[in-house]
Amino acid sequence: MTLKKWFLLATMAFALAACGDDSSTGAKPSSGDNPDNPGSSGSQDPNNPSSSDIEWVLPNDPSSLWKGAGTAESPYELGSEADLLTLMDEVNNKAVNFNEIVFKLTGDVTLSKKWTPIGCVKGQSNRTFGGTFDGGDHTIKGLSIDDTASFSGLFGYLKDAVVKNVKLEGVSIKAGAYVGMLFGKAENTVIKDVAVSGSLTGGDFVGGLGGSISGGSTIENATVAGTVNGNGTVGGVVATVISSTVKGGTNSAAVAGKTTVAGIVSTLSMNGVVELCVNKGTVAGSMDVAGVVAKAAKVEVKQSGNEGAVTGEDNSTSSVGGVVAVASNSAVLNQVYNVGAVTAKSALAVGGIAGKFVTEASLSGAFNQGQITAEGTTSVGGLLGKAETCKVTGAYNAGVVSPVANAGSVAGAHMSTSEMVSVYYDAATKVAPTEVGEASETMKTAEFLAALNAVENVWAMDGGKYAGFPFFAWMK
Repeated sequence: MTLKKWFLLATMAFALAACGDDSSTGAKPSSGDNPDNPGSSGSQDPNNPSSSDIEWVLPNDPSSLWKGAGTAESPYELGSEADLLTLMDEVNNKAVNFNEIVFKLTGDVTLSKKWTPIGCVKGQSNRTFGGTFDGGDHTIKGLSIDDTASFSGLFGYLKDAVVKNVKLEGVSIKAGAYVGMLFGKAENTVIKDVAVSGSLTGGDFVGGLGGSISGGSTIENATVAGTVNGNGTVGGVVATVISSTVKGGTNSAAVAGKTTVAGIVSTLSMNGVVELCVNKGTVAGSMDVAGVVAKAAKVEVKQSGNEGAVTGEDNSTSSVGGVVAVASNSAVLNQVYNVGAVTAKSALAVGGIAGKFVTEASLSGAFNQGQITAEGTTSVGGLLGKAETCKVTGAYNAGVVSPVANAGSVAGAHMSTSEMVSVYYDAATKVAPTEVGEASETMKTAEFLAALNAVENVWAMDGGKYAGFPFFAWMK
């Protein structure tokens, strides 16, 4: 392969400085990662060039560093810790993006030293990895980071990259903001067929797999195990997803944080999509806590569910949901479920599917079988805590709900602006004297299944699964 030759003005030699945390930028989320202020990321600022905005010098002939030619047919071979360290050095210290260059692990690698992430931010310079990294289904073990730097993981900053077939085991990370076991931040990047496990602790934007994805990025077939702990915006798979998609994500890690905490994605915004994702780990936090997505606005969450225990601590302004804590601004939920216990103390709204479901949000196809336990909560429901200016069709609740004030087997607070069509609940779960419901055995019949499928033909039934109640065909 004939490599392009890049040229760089001497006046830009500052970019060759070593990477490290910069308190002026590293610990602060860019505007592009704030769903309430979704502007372009810092790398699009003409005063803050990204690696794709400038054609950097290629300081070394890569063929002298690794075997191979850097193509899909003959990728550069990474077979040792030294090979990975060389890649990190080329990206971080020599500002080489490796766009369109292909690397592949040729065997398992154990890291013996504290790891420096591949890709970082320093002052006005974003040093990103933009090539293809194929793990070859091999395992990287012993990745360890212990400092206050932001943009941490195997990769610190990815842009226009592809990362696939990677396994990480025994990860131990303590870092600042934008932290994940695999990556800190990713823009316009494809990540697929990856698995990570270990211990992760960070500040804000902390995700088991990664801290942030944006710009049309996709994550497909990812699994997370271990523990994930952070302060704000904490997700079992990814902390924040903007204009991007997470499909086929499974989290088994215990997830804990203070504000905006979820088993899959903490904040989902700007037409983001979560699809075929299941949380199996415990989730705990004090403000806006959910099994799948904490905050969903102008997005779609479909064919996804929660099976882990969700716990909201004492916070009178918090919303807690088995699937979503707060769904608003035309958020769409389709074929979602919760079978995990949902527990909250003093909270604003608590529901088996969603805490707050407002502002033109819509829910089509949903069921809850998890027990909903609440104390001192303003509104608590088997499906929704608070329903306002929304629509729900084809759903049922078979989970027991605490008989507190403003509690309902379907919704705790059901405003006149909300619409419910073909929504059912098990009579055994009724919490108000005026509620009637359906007999449990009736909800396990072919007739009840047909009633649900008349709304949307997506339901199935198997007497040996889900206590004999209907579930979704995609869950078979």
